[in-house]
Amino acid sequence: MPFVCGFVCGSKPRKKATGTNQKMDFRRADPTYVNFVPRTCADAIDLFNRHRNLGMTSDLYPECFVHCAKSLPDGELDKFHRFIVQPAGDISKGGEKATGIDVELEKERLQLLAEAAARDLQTQRTSEALRGVAALTIDEEKSDESMGTMSQDDEKTPLEPDYIKLTLP
Repeated sequence: MPFVCGFVCGSKPRKKATGTNQKMDFRRADPTYVNFVPRTCADAIDLFNRHRNLGMTSDLYPECFVHCAKSLPDGELDKFHRFIVQPAGDISKGGEKATGIDVELEKERLQLLAEAAARDLQTQRTSEALRGVAALTIDEEKSDESMGTMSQDDEKTPLEPDYIKLTLP
């Protein structure tokens, strides 16, 4: 049997190409590090749990949810919403179909949107109509001319006493 040398004669195994050059942020190994922007639902949940473990009070949860979800894509945002509603549930399924309440809320939102657009259009038309009207002025109570001429020195002079000085003989 011939001996085959694996060191010199054999070829080197090729490295597997991952396709993308992903860098791991070494700072995320620190459990107190919260200065990162989550791009996936798992990262957003991790960031929320880090904030919570650092002593965040429950009254700040809504602001933290918004902060964690600010740059999530739509699909990941849906998963994060499902996590918020039911943390112990399965976040990968559910929520795809609109419920009856969702349909009613969407109808109400569209109605409010149409009302706001009509109100904005009416305001725009009113402001365009007022551009042609001369600017209105407010009349003062009394003009300076009707009060007579009075200088600043008149206000500063001491007033003469209204009583009569009596002298004894």
